[in-house]
Amino acid sequence: MNMKGINQTVKLGLEILTPTQAGSGEELFKELDYIDRAGEAFVVDQVQSFNALASGNLALDTLLASGSRLSDLVNAAGQDFGYRLPWLSAKQKIPDKFREQVKDAFNRPYLPGTALKGAIRTALIAEWLRSMKPEHYSHLLPIKKGSKNWAASRLMQALIGKDAKKDIFRPFKTRDTLFTSSDICLADIRWLNENRWRSMTKKKSFPDWKIADGIFAEVIKPGSLTQTTLQWDGFLLSDSCWQQQGTIANMLPKDFAALREQLNKHAKYRLGREIDFYQSQGKQQPKAECQRILTQLENDQDAAYLQLSWGSGWRGMTGDWASEEQVKSFRELFGLGRHGKPFPKTRRLVVSGEPKLPLGWVRLLPFEKIADRLEKQQAQQQITASQSQWVSQKIAQIAHSNHCSEKEVLRGKALAHAWQELPEGEEKQLALDDIKNRWQLEDWWEQPNGKAARQAKSIYQQ
Repeated sequence: MNMKGINQTVKLGLEILTPTQAGSGEELFKELDYIDRAGEAFVVDQVQSFNALASGNLALDTLLASGSRLSDLVNAAGQDFGYRLPWLSAKQKIPDKFREQVKDAFNRPYLPGTALKGAIRTALIAEWLRSMKPEHYSHLLPIKKGSKNWAASRLMQALIGKDAKKDIFRPFKTRDTLFTSSDICLADIRWLNENRWRSMTKKKSFPDWKIADGIFAEVIKPGSLTQTTLQWDGFLLSDSCWQQQGTIANMLPKDFAALREQLNKHAKYRLGREIDFYQSQGKQQPKAECQRILTQLENDQDAAYLQLSWGSGWRGMTGDWASEEQVKSFRELFGLGRHGKPFPKTRRLVVSGEPKLPLGWVRLLPFEKIADRLEKQQAQQQITASQSQWVSQKIAQIAHSNHCSEKEVLRGKALAHAWQELPEGEEKQLALDDIKNRWQLEDWWEQPNGKAARQAKSIYQQ
């Protein structure tokens, strides 16, 4: 029971089930924001890069002669400052631009608390409306043409309140959910449109998805795991005088168990409809992905499932509560879609071998269920953090220049010579310790195999 003035805070784990993107609203461009490093995009921290140039020994005319592209300046700096973006699926040509995921000042991706609360709020409203007979609220639905963006305003104001101070979801609070920089990757996203694939540049549809180009975006990859919290304000819950008369205050569950039940009811409904849609389109792979999530949900007694952020589509944004008759009425009133065509008819799918992954599915689960996994993940991150940034960046640079694997670079002379040229000091010692640790993990240090490896070790031991 919630006591007056006491907040109830629930510590949870949040796991990404399918690629999830909360956009910053910006696009990043090749050779302006990122460069190609061995077939992967490397987003450049330009402030650090230019500081390295300014503090270096290169003369101004040498800098100017090095080239005007971002990659030329980064190469002149001698180090890569920023972060790498591995591909979610198989490597392909680095795109000319991609959508940016929102990140903090340390380039760590996060999901805004508003995105999580918005998805939860939408699901709860939809569940309540679907449980009610239409005659209970039909007088609040639009009856004449107006702005479709505000078509549900009368209904929402009657259900949850006219402004933020009277909003029934005011006692429910979420925070930004932070991930690590290793949780972000680059994804290829395609548009399924009426059983064909929409080309975003040619504005035409094709039967083969490989012909129809989509867009690229930074996403938080499946399997990413982090901690989050939900909070209920006990004072607001204990005193309803701030609420607007007639609103549906009991729409907001008062604890995680009740919230989980409502979210999962909505998730089952949404997934069932998506499965039917892909079946009608003859797209078995995305259908199988939705079925996989649904099966996991049905066998999971502890977690709450929901779809959030960019890519959830028209039904995800509106809540998917309206009946087919109601949708038909809305379409006629606001001119939605083309006459005689299904609505909504477009889906965004992430390529994993082929376009099949829906965007934005996550699950919330009790923290104790993921505490061990998070502890191991954090331990691995500490190991990665202890590695020399210089070594990682130099290996990537040499691999790109010599068109070889990073493992070949690690055991080769080029890296050893680059290390040898470092000035004596802490960075050189840290680089040596890191290289030795990497060699030992490969069982190379005691008995290096090959002439180049033996020569490299000799350089390190000088």
